[in-house]
Amino acid sequence: MSFFFRCRRADTALDAGAKQLAAQSPCAAIQPQHGPPRIERLTEHVYCAIGYGLSNITLVAVDGGQVIIDAGESLRVARRVKAEFDALVPGPVRAIILTHSHPDHILGVSAFHTPGVPIWANDHYVDEIRTQLGGLSKTLRRRGAKQFGSGLPPDAISATGIGPVLELDHDRVPPLMLPTHTFRDRASFEVGGVQFDLHEAPGETRDHLLVHLPQSGGVMAGDNVYRSFPNLYAIRGVAPRPVRDWIGSLDKIRRLEPQWLALGHTEPICGPANVSEVLTAYRDGISYLHAAVIRLSNRGHTPDEMVEMIRLPEHLRSHPYLQETYGKVTWGVRGIYEGYLGWFDGNPTRLAPLATADYAARMTELAGGPARIELQIVAALERGEPQWAAELCDLLLPLRPQDDRLRHWKATALDRLAAADANPVARNYYRSSAAELRDVARSAGPRLEVETVASIPVELLMQSLPIRLRADRAAELSLRIGFEFCDSGKQFTFYIRRGVGEVRPGVLDEPDFVITASETDFKALAIGVLKGPRAVVSGRLKCSAGWRKLRLLKSLLEPA
Repeated sequence: MSFFFRCRRADTALDAGAKQLAAQSPCAAIQPQHGPPRIERLTEHVYCAIGYGLSNITLVAVDGGQVIIDAGESLRVARRVKAEFDALVPGPVRAIILTHSHPDHILGVSAFHTPGVPIWANDHYVDEIRTQLGGLSKTLRRRGAKQFGSGLPPDAISATGIGPVLELDHDRVPPLMLPTHTFRDRASFEVGGVQFDLHEAPGETRDHLLVHLPQSGGVMAGDNVYRSFPNLYAIRGVAPRPVRDWIGSLDKIRRLEPQWLALGHTEPICGPANVSEVLTAYRDGISYLHAAVIRLSNRGHTPDEMVEMIRLPEHLRSHPYLQETYGKVTWGVRGIYEGYLGWFDGNPTRLAPLATADYAARMTELAGGPARIELQIVAALERGEPQWAAELCDLLLPLRPQDDRLRHWKATALDRLAAADANPVARNYYRSSAAELRDVARSAGPRLEVETVASIPVELLMQSLPIRLRADRAAELSLRIGFEFCDSGKQFTFYIRRGVGEVRPGVLDEPDFVITASETDFKALAIGVLKGPRAVVSGRLKCSAGWRKLRLLKSLLEPA
């Protein structure tokens, strides 16, 4: 659940240097202008809702109702769009198609869905959801909040360059509704006289798909195309994106020769010549970067060297769909390298580097002591060198992490880097990190409720237990804990072997104790809605060895 966050707004202001740089920022000249919320009609039967939220929602009118493609980032957005759609196309929603599993495309599903309505997605969809629900969810939420500026005052947040500011529901996370129909490679079905061809199209995610409407000659490309250089690597934290497959997915769309192209973000593209030109430039921009990274890797260059060496050709660098208002070329270079070769850049010095604090202490001594570095930090800020100032701060902060002056200097440097950077995502991350250093922004998750995870298989939650196991507390323990779900009949055993956890189906090997509950109550416990003592007292949760064993288990797990 990488985007399920809410931050209280930071009460902070930029310093004079940052304000001056902000006034000169090149971003305003290149950032797409999205205009007010509106419904754009692409054909007699296809409508696209743009500007209501960060992502677009598309309606295909069919006999007897509607087919919805993607559902927006919140119930608030989805309900507003639904009201607009219902006024244009009467009738119920007869199917929902999700181009991929990013939360800004799926959290509004329950506003459109009624029982029995099929939800279509790629077969890899659940794997992507598992990642978002898994052990890295805290990191993804924290970094996602920074990427979207969710802890900043409204006037300091930069729209991402591909849509308005992200606005999730403020009270609770809506239900996570999993697909009822999935496919591999390709699927076709008909709804109300309209044929829908779905194709696997890995790119921004591995579970991405494209929707082809052969009767009208159009394609919904989802997030594999938008009016910005693509986010080949997201700084909020993602597994390496399948860049080579992304190029292949764009070629797949080109071969369909679409008359129009609906996008997951930014305005649709109409007219076969316009669509062809944009798709060709877009795939060529990605392909050029991909080939350059591989070529220079084979010559022995490191990622640090490549980001200095690789530039898109002028005809691509100046293309309106390849401006760096969401993704950045330098981020893409590092993401592609990491995807193929991992963290090691080939320099043996980096195989076993000094610990951060040890390196900082040695470099500080080499520089003549902390006082000399502090003077250089102030001088770098005065000279307008915020990157150097931030790097000098990073020499001293490992040794004095709570030093208010160092935190202030680094925050000032980050604000100035933000003001000078044309990329909105980078600006949000810089400013959010600065607010964090000043201790004026706090990330906090929106309220999870049982309805949020009601359709999530209990297996996914069980598989998170080994990741949450605190090795320091379980280092000398060997336990077998059975789980029985009285409503579904499902059973599992959670093995703890001296700091290592494993979950297997079935109650096996005469467990030390068995926990019995309904799936609903277990999910409520897992997300913190139901507390253990209350569950035991009320009889909603039973432990064969008593409540003290439940307390033991809780103490061994990181909070969800």
